[in-house]
Amino acid sequence: MKKVFNLLLVGLMSLVLVACGNSGATKTSASSSAESLKIQLVVKEDTNTIDEKVTADKGDTVMDVLKDNYKVVEKDGFITSIDGISQDEKAGKYWMFKVNGKMAPKAADKIKVKNGDKVEFYQEVYKQ
Repeated sequence: MKKVFNLLLVGLMSLVLVACGNSGATKTSASSSAESLKIQLVVKEDTNTIDEKVTADKGDTVMDVLKDNYKVVEKDGFITSIDGISQDEKAGKYWMFKVNGKMAPKAADKIKVKNGDKVEFYQEVYKQ
């Protein structure tokens, strides 16, 4: 009797664990695909312009999207280099960016992207 009870208990526990495991995996994969955003990312490096469609996760910042697609060096939230092309402080030329055609009001690590956003990075002489 004890063997039958142990066998039933092990079988029941296995069934519960398998059922819980499949349920969680299905919810995770369905929610992650629903949370994927499509972003147009434009990076102007000297005379070369790279314009591509990339994906991002809900909650990602502009900095997250850039770092997912390029080698980025930043200091205190300011981008100092993209793919080895650095700003030129002596010339006053810095990396800047626009979101949907408008100059960004905050640092790249403070702005969350939305589905369909166009983010454009470029170097320009900063005039005060």
